[in-house]
Amino acid sequence: MLSHYNTAINPESIIDLYRNGIFPMGDQNDDNKIFWCNPLVRAVIPISKLHTSRSLKKLCAKKEFTFSINYDFKTTISNCANRDETWINKSIMSIYNNLHDLGYAHSIEVWEEKELKGGLYGIAIGRVFFAESMFSKSSNGSKIALIALMGILSLNKFLLLDVQFMTDHLKTLGAKEISRSLFLHLINGSHLNKVQFEKPNALTIDKDLINQAEKNLLVGIREL
Repeated sequence: MLSHYNTAINPESIIDLYRNGIFPMGDQNDDNKIFWCNPLVRAVIPISKLHTSRSLKKLCAKKEFTFSINYDFKTTISNCANRDETWINKSIMSIYNNLHDLGYAHSIEVWEEKELKGGLYGIAIGRVFFAESMFSKSSNGSKIALIALMGILSLNKFLLLDVQFMTDHLKTLGAKEISRSLFLHLINGSHLNKVQFEKPNALTIDKDLINQAEKNLLVGIREL
């Protein structure tokens, strides 16, 4: 892990750092310094390897959840930062809002009727989505946002979802740990066939979207 503090860096340089497995974090929300992380071990979820519990499937089938893409990026990142302890400080928010304006950073928002229930944001480069943070305003809101994201990534033939560091929660969702060298090999290979982060025809979180999120499209990384 790198501990080099630097807030004066242009968006293009940040994307180059991402392509080399390096990403920014803040120390705390009341300190605008950032540092750069380059973990020796990386947590990832291969696309269509998402584990969805029966209870969550039933919830999605019972309630009419919908999702939006890039509807309100600034509100999404603000909600992700709205907690007692967070690494998302003003410098981090400025970086990702700029990356969103340039078309690299994207947000997913989950709704039940007109009420915001959860969401997430991250960076799309090549065929890799680098997830940064998520939030819930009700039970399972962030998990439903992750289902929506995985469905979108699967439909658009992404290769990998980077979730940075392993947690017990991510492990239950299908996350795996891989070495830095393998991670760099996968993300560098993903740039050979760039894809777009596009909306599906339907924006409803239903059985079809969950099946799409769980369907294995890419044989090449089954060993993960």
